[in-house]
Amino acid sequence: MAYARSTQPADGSPVTVIAGVGCWLPPTVLTNDMLSERLGVPADWLSSRTGINTRHVVSPGMATSDLAVEAARRALESACVDKVDAVIVGTATPDRRVPAIAPAVATRLGLGTVGAFDLSAACSGFLYGLAAARGLIAAGTAQSALVIGAETVSSVLDPQDRSTSALFGDGAGAAVVRAGVRGTEQGEIGPVILGSDGSLADLIHAPGGGSRAAPPSGARARPRPCGSRPPSAARAGPPPPSSRGRAAGPRRGGSPRSSRR
Repeated sequence: MAYARSTQPADGSPVTVIAGVGCWLPPTVLTNDMLSERLGVPADWLSSRTGINTRHVVSPGMATSDLAVEAARRALESACVDKVDAVIVGTATPDRRVPAIAPAVATRLGLGTVGAFDLSAACSGFLYGLAAARGLIAAGTAQSALVIGAETVSSVLDPQDRSTSALFGDGAGAAVVRAGVRGTEQGEIGPVILGSDGSLADLIHAPGGGSRAAPPSGARARPRPCGSRPPSAARAGPPPPSSRGRAAGPRRGGSPRSSRR
């Protein structure tokens, strides 16, 4: 369990200002009436115990990165900018374990090759991301950053579990932050309180996919070595010489040179 403490930056260092915000929810709505049929309990029983009547969930084929991109677009528009120096995505339900989704989100937003990374702190992910962005700006590493919190919790829930399936939905929120001058602008971010309590780790968890709870051997992914081509490209044969760094040719001694893969 994690909760979001960092100290106020020293006088003279830049402060972090929220310049724009955005959010996005998938269009599919799951109501208590729909859940009550699945779980076998009255809809008002769910409402009285959770205070929730509806939640949004992704449709088939939709992933966390899709939600992140939509929320980020709205945050960039809100801030009236089309470039940032860094992208941080807080998520416990990424599209896959590797690679991180932040670089893909940055590419889809047209942000190029800016620094981009994921962090996982569950419900505190956005606050941890905000603290990280604040640190980048205070250190002078970045002048601006896009912070996104995105989750598709429905992808890891047991749909028959009454204790969790009624509580969580899917969605994303984002904020563009930038360097500012202390005491002169609205939206200045003050201290962020960070903390954690690992003794509560088993209260809610998704066990599959980690090194302590790896998937069955038959379902385990077979990652390619870094830099290797996907199997489909290998089957199709090498690309034409014009698309490679240089064509393979004979060595000085006359023997053919092996092309590198």
